[in-house]
Amino acid sequence: MDAPCVTITLDYQPIEGNLELVDEPYQSICYEILEDNRILFEKTRGSTHNHQTWDGGYIDHVNDCMNKARHQYTLEVAFGRPLPFSLSDVLLILFLHDLEKPWRIEVLEDGTVQNRAGLTTKADFKQFREAKLRAYGLILTDAQHNALTYVEGEQADYSSQRRVMNELATFCHCIDTYSARAWYDYPKAEGDEWPGASRFRTT
Repeated sequence: MDAPCVTITLDYQPIEGNLELVDEPYQSICYEILEDNRILFEKTRGSTHNHQTWDGGYIDHVNDCMNKARHQYTLEVAFGRPLPFSLSDVLLILFLHDLEKPWRIEVLEDGTVQNRAGLTTKADFKQFREAKLRAYGLILTDAQHNALTYVEGEQADYSSQRRVMNELATFCHCIDTYSARAWYDYPKAEGDEWPGASRFRTT
């Protein structure tokens, strides 16, 4: 049987537009996290070195992932194979996946970028993210928790005897890797090839 014909519109939404597609109660909590920390999010770099390394690159990376994910999810649905997760799940995990970075990454007076003390290992990052979620009362399902844990890959938890990453984690990992390694300097400040895409600009 042929896969259904699905029209993909290549629109590029601001982060608020992407959050509108997240189910409650997660949507309201994500908006709260965004508004409480917006100033910090909008000046944090996307990484210490490898991707979206400009001021505000953090929120640009997160939103670029969310935009890429919306379109990739639509394409996967068009293939006709079942997905055991929703678009809401995907956007939630991608919104949260680097939540420690605004508190982790610091730029020194000489321009050097480094991780703050106490936030230097993957275990530190995981612990910090989970503490933030508890503070906001955001309780993940087991599947969502697996995805948030392994969005950057299985790493030391890899096993040839069992599957570690679930399907949601795998999808989000692919999106994050694409942004961080293929589109590491996107969205462009000017003239981005994706119509409507741009870096966040403070008003």
